Amino acid sequence: MQRHYRPVKDKESYCRRLTGALPFASMLRSYKLYLMLLISSIFFIVCQNQGSITSLVSNGAAASSASVNDIPLGVPDVVAAPLQALGNDGIELLYGEAEPALGAEKIRSRSLNFKDMPLKQNDRSSSTSAATSSSAATTSTTTMPTTTTTKVVPTATNAKGSPNFADAGTDGRVTDVPYRFPVDTKLLPPLYIITPTYRRPEQIPELTRLGYTLKHVQNVLWIVVEDSENRTTAVARLLEEIGVPFVQLAAPMPAQYRKQKVKPRGVSNRNRALQWIRANATEGTLYFADDDNTYNLKLFEQLRHVRKVAMFPVGLISKYQVSSPVVKNGTITGFYDGWLGGRKYPLDMAGFAVSVKFLHARPKAQMPFKPGYEEDGFLRSLEPLELKEVELLASNCTEILTWHTQARKNPPAPALDRKKYGGTNLVQLTSWLV
Repeated sequence: MQRHYRPVKDKESYCRRLTGALPFASMLRSYKLYLMLLISSIFFIVCQNQGSITSLVSNGAAASSASVNDIPLGVPDVVAAPLQALGNDGIELLYGEAEPALGAEKIRSRSLNFKDMPLKQNDRSSSTSAATSSSAATTSTTTMPTTTTTKVVPTATNAKGSPNFADAGTDGRVTDVPYRFPVDTKLLPPLYIITPTYRRPEQIPELTRLGYTLKHVQNVLWIVVEDSENRTTAVARLLEEIGVPFVQLAAPMPAQYRKQKVKPRGVSNRNRALQWIRANATEGTLYFADDDNTYNLKLFEQLRHVRKVAMFPVGLISKYQVSSPVVKNGTITGFYDGWLGGRKYPLDMAGFAVSVKFLHARPKAQMPFKPGYEEDGFLRSLEPLELKEVELLASNCTEILTWHTQARKNPPAPALDRKKYGGTNLVQLTSWLV
């Protein structure tokens, strides 16, 4: 069969019939042209407005580096406080390398959980744990001089429904500082933990152990009193780092007692802390917690509601390995201790706690400078006190919630050979040692 073909007029028509690709190629060339024109236009506009863009970037940088005094009103303290510089009207940097000031006596606290925001007034009576969360969002510093009549405990609430605390500075100004130690004392009575300490190789590690234990305790104020003429930077740095609300004091042992073979160690420290509590606290419980002990957290929660005096066992004391009241049918019938020594109250320093109100009712109560009789002398100074009035903690004195786990004594560290190790990390490490 013979085939017939239509004549082809030109080559372009022939290619269009075979592939149909010419319109697509033409369209692609058009799109490329448009894209090039668009890019050229954008580049031209950018070049023309280069000065405006530079000005815009400069303004943004200036805004980001504005003074912290320009922080808008209403920004929460937990956000604004870290932006404040050291020395701005009592606001202190929360993080940094600055050495802690050792001027006036202070209560310091740190935010433990930024998720816990302060409660509104209508939420404050919901539960004890809610009030505790309110205290956990604190981030600044309060000065509490003991020479004034200013009290630590709140006496009123501010417009936000939080307790007011008077911050009396050296210039006489009084500033309301909400969300500070303590929280509402009606919901959670405060604990005043008194710790005497002195310079020795074991001081920093033992304070570290106790401090991080107290960090798990709510509404607690740690009163650390050093046996020295002045407060030391090493202890201050550690207390700031741990973050438990604290007061750092100094009360050296009187010179006449330093000459004795057996020294009444810690007496001047504890009496100084009692003086501070009388001047600044009205309720709660005080407890002598030495830094060479180990504490079960259950003990601190049992101490909150002591009405007068509470007693409980202490482990690892003397040859009997325990010091405790002897309890029969819920009544104290005597005391069990490796050394009685004619004491009326043969207890360890960690084996009792006292109500702050009861201390105020005994204004002359203090600890005597008599080695071995410090506890007995202090409890005698609280009389009249009958044993039937003493509260028995630790499940009616059947549990041991505190242990006398003193560290092994270490000799002072030898001096570092600076010629051999100068310029190494050992220079800084030895600054931690005694």
